[in-house]
Amino acid sequence: MSNGIYIALSGAIAQGNAIEVVANNVANVETTGFRGARVSFSQALVSAQAAAPGGPPDDTAFVGLGQVVDVTQRPGTIVQTENPLDLALVGDGFFAVDTPRGPRYTRAGNFRLSENGDIADAAGNPARTSGGGHITIPEGTKSIQVSSDGTVLADGEELGTLELVRFAKDALQREGATLYAAIPGATPMESQVEVLSGALESSNVNGTRGVIDMIKINRTYDSLLKMIETYRELDSRTARELGGK
Repeated sequence: MSNGIYIALSGAIAQGNAIEVVANNVANVETTGFRGARVSFSQALVSAQAAAPGGPPDDTAFVGLGQVVDVTQRPGTIVQTENPLDLALVGDGFFAVDTPRGPRYTRAGNFRLSENGDIADAAGNPARTSGGGHITIPEGTKSIQVSSDGTVLADGEELGTLELVRFAKDALQREGATLYAAIPGATPMESQVEVLSGALESSNVNGTRGVIDMIKINRTYDSLLKMIETYRELDSRTARELGGK
């Protein structure tokens, strides 16, 4: 069997994975605080000695899916909302929230009050303070303010400061659309970001660019499938001709 079919197959698999990543980007173009991902491709070499029985007979260059890199460096557009609990970050950092799985980190600052008055994210996870606690807004509070360093005041009374952290590059892994978990051994560091109250950071995904990327990837994927079918037909024809001799 020709090595070409294996190369085309590996390319098709890699493109299929790329479609999933880009489709997820496009699906979250309106998600507050979402950071898009990009795909890098790598070349994998399979040695004849390591090839499984029935695999490619010679050293073959395969297309492989490389790292899926979160584009955490590029901020989204800041949108004014006038809601004091809508918070946006200017600079490299994250809010911290407590989840059933432990602390998680997010750029999505569309906070609200939970049933017991805690400041929480859209999923109900309470925001963490710099001391590791939570901030509860007293019942009957008329005015909530959040200063540029994350300090929360209710009717002028200081209640605590939101935990704002940053991580070394590649120290976070995505969980869902807007939450990130620290990889084992990663330590959060204090961040010097500025908090904007009454504003939200939109997704950093360009929807138009995402659709164009999907079209390109789909065309490449279709071309690879046609190549696979061509190789199959050639192999079948060769087998028939050799069998007839």
